[in-house]
Amino acid sequence: MEECVFICVFFSIIDEIYTIMARVLNRVTKILLIISVVSTFASGILYAADVTDTGIASPTGLISENTITIESAASVALIADIFALEFLKTEGVIVKVKECDATRGLYSLICGLSDIAGSTRRINRKELADAKKHGVTPVEHIVANDALAIIVHPANPLTGLTLEQIRKIYAGTYTNWKQVGGMNRPIELLQREPTSGTQEMFHKVIMKNRPISKRALTGLSIRGVRSCVSHMPDAIGFVGHSFVDRSIKALLVNGADQSAQHINDGTYPLCRKLYMYTNGQPVAVLKQFVEYSRTHQGQSALSENGFIPYD
Repeated sequence: MEECVFICVFFSIIDEIYTIMARVLNRVTKILLIISVVSTFASGILYAADVTDTGIASPTGLISENTITIESAASVALIADIFALEFLKTEGVIVKVKECDATRGLYSLICGLSDIAGSTRRINRKELADAKKHGVTPVEHIVANDALAIIVHPANPLTGLTLEQIRKIYAGTYTNWKQVGGMNRPIELLQREPTSGTQEMFHKVIMKNRPISKRALTGLSIRGVRSCVSHMPDAIGFVGHSFVDRSIKALLVNGADQSAQHINDGTYPLCRKLYMYTNGQPVAVLKQFVEYSRTHQGQSALSENGFIPYD
């Protein structure tokens, strides 16, 4: 068990370092694009404000001029990063994306630290009450359809599990893969931190609010869980649909796969939506950004990057 903990933590840390490096490269790309935009439109750029017929700039609703600030759960942060480059090129607006968990993202909006909160779950009653105390009115924007993927190592011979089997695995009732038709090997459990929207969905929908076994290891991030499963042949974990790649295997759940059709029509039993929240109804480029997923360009970008557009 100690070896599994070490492996999980090690690969989580490596994955976090990789993510930071990727974000640094993304920022460098944006800086180069800014230089390009400035040199091309040296005569003046329309930044984050709309200009009226009188030539007076109207309010943009942004905390920082010409910058959209987002704190978001990982799945929505990926979408924000995809859209960010397009908005820099077409609107001359910088989009700063900070990846966190759903709870922290929502409280960043409530505390006035971000323009947009990205979440893999709907805002709850306590958060709405806290928002009201701070004079904040969260407005919900659905940006994509999504699903919870149950993942195992590619070498695991299993192709699928039922919701009941998954529940018993995470409750500690089943501790060996042979109990669900697999090999005679112990099951290693991986989960997310309590403040994760993905963890909350798993706990409510699959566990039905029953406790998860204390044997479960907690991944540092959704990428950390994926990385651990890809390096642990006996592991099982769960991630958002868009994080499934060749390094891991997504199982059928109740016989259904995660095709776009099965997620859109609800055949796959672990479907969810991805959200962006703003303080009040957004205006100007902020409105354009949260509604970009409804445009033809936005839906094409989502599909090309493994997301499922919301109609």
